[in-house]
Parts: sequence; structure tokens; C-alpha cells
Amino acid sequence: MALTAYCKKCGREVEAGEVCPRCGTRLGKTAAHAAWCVERTPVKDWMYWNSVMRILLPAALGILLIALVSEGISGGMGAVERMISSGFPAVVGILLAAVLAAVFLVLLLRGKELTDFVVDNRGIHETRYLPAPTKLKLVLRMKSPSLLRPEEGTDQVVRLGSRDLAWKDVARVQLWPEKCMILFYAPAGWLRIPVACTPFTWDDCMGLIRAKLGKKKKVRLPASLTAAAAPRNPAPAPAYAAPEEAAEQTMMDLDAAVPEEPVPDTPREADSGDWESLT
Repeated sequence: MALTAYCKKCGREVEAGEVCPRCGTRLGKTAAHAAWCVERTPVKDWMYWNSVMRILLPAALGILLIALVSEGISGGMGAVERMISSGFPAVVGILLAAVLAAVFLVLLLRGKELTDFVVDNRGIHETRYLPAPTKLKLVLRMKSPSLLRPEEGTDQVVRLGSRDLAWKDVARVQLWPEKCMILFYAPAGWLRIPVACTPFTWDDCMGLIRAKLGKKKKVRLPASLTAAAAPRNPAPAPAYAAPEEAAEQTMMDLDAAVPEEPVPDTPREADSGDWESLT
């Protein structure tokens, strides 16, 4: 279970609740948080590719657009048509493909990472670690090889960095249930932290997000995260009826439910046995 709370007196994580199950200290409503760790492979993770493409594609389109506008200003539409027919867009596409191939190689050589996620009363926190680091893996992540500690061997774990996002800065939340991903945007058009959940932590995260953002009108949320508003005019409770009145009402309902037999218009002929009994 991912939902826990930190007890200051015990100095450890305990089950979430109003009081600590070990020492009985009051924990408070804001002490509960969800914390978990996931293993990620950058070359297979779409979020890494998304962070690259958000920069690479606009840059390539910007270069192409600037070149076409410059030719149009200097030589008119004829110069723009000659540039397009000369294969300049194809050259830009080839350069883009070469850059993507280089990015694929870099992500492949980076190896696996460990990512700790924490969702608490303050916001969303992400911390990345590199297990079994090497100089090549650190250089490919633009980190100094001096972070290595040779005395610890290959069992060491290097902290790569962290990101934090406060609840007040969140502008939009998008869910990707198929991949157990929760995407936090700040502002609404920029992805800040993609949170990779697990099937065991999904419900806990959804509950915390709903409690912090469910009633904020300025935050764009999916319907599953919107807190349900209480009805303004609730239906009145049924009036209490005495036992005698309830029993009488029940009998009246039963009598009304029994159909009445129709009365014949002609008198019924008496049987022979009835006449003999009368004489």
C-alpha cells in the first residue's frame, strides 16, 4: 500500500490514519502521502521521447519557416517555389531523422533508472537515481564523472536530480490509465511532471489529487477527479409513523390490493339440498 504517513516521534513511515498505530501520537490530516519507486528504461519510455520531441520538432519547423519567409521576402513566390522544388524540405527531414537516430543511441546507452515519486500535502515530487553508474552513463546524462565513488564499487546509487511541483501551480491534469500515467501541466500547455504510477498506487494518488484539486475551478481536471458537490436541497427524511398507524395503513393497502368479485345481476338458483333443509 502506497498511502502512508510519517510519524515524527517514531521517526518512520507508518500506516495512514489519525494517530500513529505504534506510539499513539496524533498524525494530523496533512501527514498522509503516497510514495513509491519505479524502474524506467529511457529508450522505451515515451515520456523521454516526448521531452525531446517538444524541443526538436518546433526547432525544425522554425528553421524551415524562417528559410521560406526569408526567400519570399528577398525573391518573391518564385524563390519560395524554387526552394521547395530544390529539395530543401527533404534536407531538413534527413537532418531531423539523423538527430532522432542520435537521440535513440544516447537513450539506449543510458541504461535503466530508478524514480521515486511522492504525492503529499505540498505537491508532487520526483527524484531520479542511477543504479550501477558508469562514467559513460553519467556523461550521457550531462553529469560529472566525479559523482562516482570508487570505494563503493558497482553497488552505489547516484542521485541524478529532482523536480517539485506545488499544488497551487498545477493548471491541468491529464490521465493516461492504460499506462498508469498522471500528467501534471503548469501552465496548461506545458507538461511539468509525468507521474508513472503502478496498479497498486493509482487509487491512492487519485484520492490525494481529488482532495487537493477537486474543488478548484481554475484547474482543468478530468471528470473522474472532480469532487462531487453536495446537493443544495436534499430530499426530506420520511416522517416517523407510530406502530399502530403503520399496521393500519398496511392492512388498508392489502385490502385495496385484493380485487373484488363482480356481483351477478340475476339471483342464484338454490340447490335441491338447500330446499330440503328449509322444509
